Amino acid sequence: MSNGKEAPRRARRTDQVSLSRALRLSVPAEARPAPVNRRDWLRQRKEELEAARAAARHRRNLLRAEILSAAQDIAREERSAARLEAERLKAEARSARTYAREDERAAAKFERGQPKRPAAKTKTLAREKSKLVSYAELLRLRK
Repeated sequence: MSNGKEAPRRARRTDQVSLSRALRLSVPAEARPAPVNRRDWLRQRKEELEAARAAARHRRNLLRAEILSAAQDIAREERSAARLEAERLKAEARSARTYAREDERAAAKFERGQPKRPAAKTKTLAREKSKLVSYAELLRLRK
């Protein structure tokens, strides 16, 4: 029974081998790759992987450097913006002090321009006459 199962499998395998051989031989000898044993192939693959890892490491380092450079640029911009804001606030405070000083001077000058004593009043009536009295009180005072 086992021979019955193996026969079709063996036939398929021989077909594959013959097809593979025919395909290999259809390519001219100078275009065919040199036969490589497994140890050399593994060494070559390992070198390729090492080179790929080194390239990836190099790209990561470049990206890291670019990110750090961008962060430094941002920090520099923030520092200059903070410095400009501080200078603006300082200038505003200075101008506010200047305006307050000018206002004080103007107020003092205005006060100096005002007369020292109140203006002389016209002659006033006697104290009693200046009071307003009701008609009844006036009649009483006349008696």
